[in-house]
Amino acid sequence: MEKQAVTKRKLYKLLAEIRASTEDCLTLYLKPSSFPYYMNELSLDPKHITWLGEIKDLANTKAVIQGAGKYRTGAVIFWQASGHRYIMLPPFPISENKISLGKPDIAALQEILHEKYTIGVMLVTWGSYAVGIFHGDNLVESKTGTGYIHKEHKKGGSSHKRFARRTEEAKRDFLRKIAHRIEEPFQNQTLDHIFFGRNRLILKPLSKESKYLESEAAKICGRILDVRHADRQASEHSLGETDMSLAFTY
Repeated sequence: MEKQAVTKRKLYKLLAEIRASTEDCLTLYLKPSSFPYYMNELSLDPKHITWLGEIKDLANTKAVIQGAGKYRTGAVIFWQASGHRYIMLPPFPISENKISLGKPDIAALQEILHEKYTIGVMLVTWGSYAVGIFHGDNLVESKTGTGYIHKEHKKGGSSHKRFARRTEEAKRDFLRKIAHRIEEPFQNQTLDHIFFGRNRLILKPLSKESKYLESEAAKICGRILDVRHADRQASEHSLGETDMSLAFTY
């Protein structure tokens, strides 16, 4: 099995190769709540029963299960006797289960890639943040900022407790600041998806401080963007991360 992160451009190329294939293909679209459990209930004609066993073997590997838990977008499966054999975790959710046998069915995945989503991006670490909104390929809103967080006092005693309290107070003030910065641009747009990046441990306490994030929790993607910084430059380049798919080859 081979695992690879796939950019939007690379996925388009891969789909073109799959579409050009003349070999029969089993195509499966599985929404997040169905993968991989749907595989256990699926039945095929005796001619293709071997394919089902192979798909189940790959779908239930640790790497695929972990990837599916991270992405939470469902899966697209292309399976041929000797040609293409992929389980793909798309960047955005599959809306319904679908199965076909014959010519590879790439239409629904292409539709997801073609869609011009409005995406909110929050990159946050203790001390800096960058908030961006993309419509299609265009960054239409961007806000950045910083905040001072007291470093922990390594010595014990009352000084340690006092610095710890100051650090916690500074963190709460910083989260409130970010929550306030999010409200205006995010509420003025109808977002399809929201991505969080940088320090995953900040998302939960930030959501408690932001009424908007609390109310729109269903739009927050499970995948944390893999970025090094929380600044304007990282925000501008984060769209490439939101479009990233994960492919497993058998």
